[in-house]
Amino acid sequence: GLHQKINILVGIKSPYNLSKMKSLFSLLLLGCIVVCPSYGKKPSPADKKATKETVNLFRSLYNLQNKGVMYGHQDDLMYGSTWWYVKDRSDTKDFTGDYPAVAGFELGHLELGNERSLDSVSFAQIAEQIKVHYRRGGVITISWHANNPLTMQDPASKSRRQGGTAWDVSSKEVVASILPGGKNHEMLNAWLERLATFFIGLKDDNGTPIPFIFRPFHEHSGSFFWWGTDICTDKEYSDLWRYTVNYLRDKKNIHNILYAYNTDRV
Repeated sequence: GLHQKINILVGIKSPYNLSKMKSLFSLLLLGCIVVCPSYGKKPSPADKKATKETVNLFRSLYNLQNKGVMYGHQDDLMYGSTWWYVKDRSDTKDFTGDYPAVAGFELGHLELGNERSLDSVSFAQIAEQIKVHYRRGGVITISWHANNPLTMQDPASKSRRQGGTAWDVSSKEVVASILPGGKNHEMLNAWLERLATFFIGLKDDNGTPIPFIFRPFHEHSGSFFWWGTDICTDKEYSDLWRYTVNYLRDKKNIHNILYAYNTDRV
C-alpha cells in the first residue's frame, strides 16, 4: 500500500508486554516533547496534565530505549499484500508469528469528514484496531496526510498529478494561509476539531483514554509535502506545529498524546 512501510522507533519491551515482539529494526523516536529530568527525577512529558497511562508509555520509551528494539509497520493491521481488513490478520504476524510492537495508522481525509482514509481504510475500523493493539500491549503511532488546504479547492489543481493532496507542493503559501490571520485558518480549526473528536473516542474497555504517539506534519526535513522544509519557512512550520499541539492539548483538553517531531531522515 501507499504507506505500508517500515517505521523506525526506539525499542521497548515490558512493561508494555512486548517481550515477544520481534527485534527486526530499530524505531527512532525523534520527538515526544519532553521535560528533561534533573538528576534523580523521573522524565515526564511536557504536558503537565498527561494521563497516567501516557506518562507510563513515555517513561517506558525513555528508560528502556537502550535495552531492546521494536519493529513497527504502518497500516499493518488494516491491509496486507494479498488481503484487506481481515480480523486479527497482519503481514508481520504471518511472517514472524507475532504482531509488530508498533502499529502505525493514517488519518488522511479524516479532516474532510470522510468515512475512509486516503488509503480507503474505514476510520471506524482504525479506531477498533487501535483499541485491539493497545489491549495486546502494543504501541500506537498516528500520522496525518492532510490535503493541501490552499489548492484542494482549485479546479486547476485537479489536472496536476498530486493536485490538492498532501503531496501538492505547488505553492509556498499553504502554511501561511492556515495560521492565525490566514484566509484558511478557520479551515484548519475545523480540521483539528475532527481530529479531536476522533482522538477523544480512543478509549479502552474501561473507558480510559488510550495513549498514543502523534506525528503531526511529519518528515518536515523533506520537501514532498506542503509543510516541507522548502515549501514553508522554519517559523511557519514551528508556528503550525505549536498551534496544533496547543489546540488539541489546551483547547480540547486531550492529554493522552505524545507528540513526535518526525524528520525525513537522520
